[in-house]
Amino acid sequence: MDFTKTHLVLLIVSTALLFAPTTDAIRTPQAHVWTICKPTTNPLLCYKTLLPKALSNPKFNMYKAVEVEIQEAQIQVVKTVAKIAGSIFTSSDKNIADALKICKEQYGNMIDSIIETVTLVSNRNAVEARFKFSAFISYHSSCEQAFIESKNANSPFADDAKVVYDLGANILDILKAIEDRESRLSKSLTHN
Repeated sequence: MDFTKTHLVLLIVSTALLFAPTTDAIRTPQAHVWTICKPTTNPLLCYKTLLPKALSNPKFNMYKAVEVEIQEAQIQVVKTVAKIAGSIFTSSDKNIADALKICKEQYGNMIDSIIETVTLVSNRNAVEARFKFSAFISYHSSCEQAFIESKNANSPFADDAKVVYDLGANILDILKAIEDRESRLSKSLTHN
């Protein structure tokens, strides 16, 4: 008889626990950052740059994420401009020197694009920020094209340029995600 009562009690408790309301799982900063980074061009780079800031900022959101990526892109662009400037003076090949001069100008334009985008992001204008920042990728492409047109000379800063491109593409991806989210929220508010 005790055996049946014990089973009955266990069955009732198990059923009650199964159907009891639960709280949502607490979302870790790592999971939040991965959700932001997963759809980007280079999710691992995104995750690596965003996670330290997300761990130190409990109010980390998509706007903060794009700000962090922009800061990282600016650091990388400045670092790359320094390499370009150094390479211009040490290059003995005229074709490479000409391509480097074009790249120096294009990377300067990237910095201008970053400055404009920072202002728009701080005003939470993702649509305009994405529009302005899209020029960043065009400037990067112009630099690459300069090397292609210089009789296929190899870029002395190709690895740095790849990181710059990936950061820029990640920024555009996050801005697009913000834009899409805000559009969905706006539509849901107008339908209510």
